[in-house]
Amino acid sequence: MKRKGIVRSNADFYAPDGTFNQDAAKKAYYDLMAYHGYPPYDSLKEVLWVLDFAVGRFTDVGMGGVFWLNEWVEPGNYGYLGHEIFLLPGQMIPEHWHLKHENIPPKMEGWHCRYGETILFAEGEVSPDAETIIPASELKFTTCRNVQRVLPGQVGKLGKPEAPHFQVAGPEGAIVSEYASYHSMDALRFRNPDIKLG
Repeated sequence: MKRKGIVRSNADFYAPDGTFNQDAAKKAYYDLMAYHGYPPYDSLKEVLWVLDFAVGRFTDVGMGGVFWLNEWVEPGNYGYLGHEIFLLPGQMIPEHWHLKHENIPPKMEGWHCRYGETILFAEGEVSPDAETIIPASELKFTTCRNVQRVLPGQVGKLGKPEAPHFQVAGPEGAIVSEYASYHSMDALRFRNPDIKLG
């Protein structure tokens, strides 16, 4: 299987003035879906969002996603998240962690690889190849060096609450279903201080 159509240049995603082209990013993810035979439902196209995290290196740091549901329930004091993640080849979700926030516990999560490969990074024993997988532009913004490769049908999970983590897509990108407790944006922290979400 050839990767024609899913490997792009970073310049493909930015206007001459440096503005992030969200339509081009969405098109790249639709091409990724087609490559893997993942159906791009109309309901998905209505809610798909894309991020370059305001760092201007979308092919290194970026993602597409859909929050199918993300609910916090009171007074039962529980919550849940259903999240689909789309990553281009070699693309990285930057290192981050989830804190306890007010009465909301730290988010716990697991990642079910549907297509491609996602490479999870966490605290723990250093993997010899870790720094060869991380985009060079992001090495200084990462501390996790323990690698877990997750292939289609496999699931990886966060080891403990508030632990830093990130993931990088393999050479054919990744489509990942995330199962998690409630996601609070107020509890989200990034290693790179320049990251912005909107």
